[in-house]
Amino acid sequence: MEKENENMHWYVMRTLGRFCETGVKQKLDSCGIRYYQAMKTVVRTLKGKKVISNEPVIPNLLFVYGSKESILPHTAVGKNFQFVYNRCSGKQADCLIVPTKAMDDFIRVADSKEKTRIFMPEEVQLTQGQRIRMIGGALDGVEGYFVKMRGNRRKTLVVVLDGLFGISAGVEPDMVEILN
Repeated sequence: MEKENENMHWYVMRTLGRFCETGVKQKLDSCGIRYYQAMKTVVRTLKGKKVISNEPVIPNLLFVYGSKESILPHTAVGKNFQFVYNRCSGKQADCLIVPTKAMDDFIRVADSKEKTRIFMPEEVQLTQGQRIRMIGGALDGVEGYFVKMRGNRRKTLVVVLDGLFGISAGVEPDMVEILN
C-alpha cells in the first residue's frame, strides 16, 4: 500500500483542441482516474438571453492524480491529451508534478465560495507576503501567502503551485496564523 502511494502524484496535463476536454474527462471518469479542473460560473448573453454556464478557469489544463503508468495509456490513444513537462529542469522526461498538500490547498481555495482570481507566476511577488495558515472556516488548514492586493481593501490568501500559477481568496485577519 505504501509503495502504491509513493507512485501516486498530481500530474499537470493539457488537452489539445478546443472541445476535447469533455471527452478526456469522460474517459478518465470511466476508468476511475481522479482529476481536477477549476471551474468558474460565467453569465453570457446569447441571442438576447442570459445563459449561465460553468467554464474552466484555466482552459485546456487538467490535474490528474495517479501513477504515471496508469495515466500513460490514456495519452497514447488520442494525441489530444499530454503531460506538461518542466522545461527548466534540463531533463526531457521531467513531468510537472504538484505536491499533494499544495494541490489539496489549491482545490479547497478554488472550490471555496470566496471570489477567486488566478495569477500567473510573474504576477505573484512572494517576497512581500508572509507565509500563513488559515484557522477555522472553510479554508481551515490551507497554507499560502498573506498579501494586500492593489485596489482591494480585504487581505488576501494566495496559494501558489510552483512555476504554474497562484489562486487567491479574501480572508479575515483574525483567522490567520503566521508561519515562520
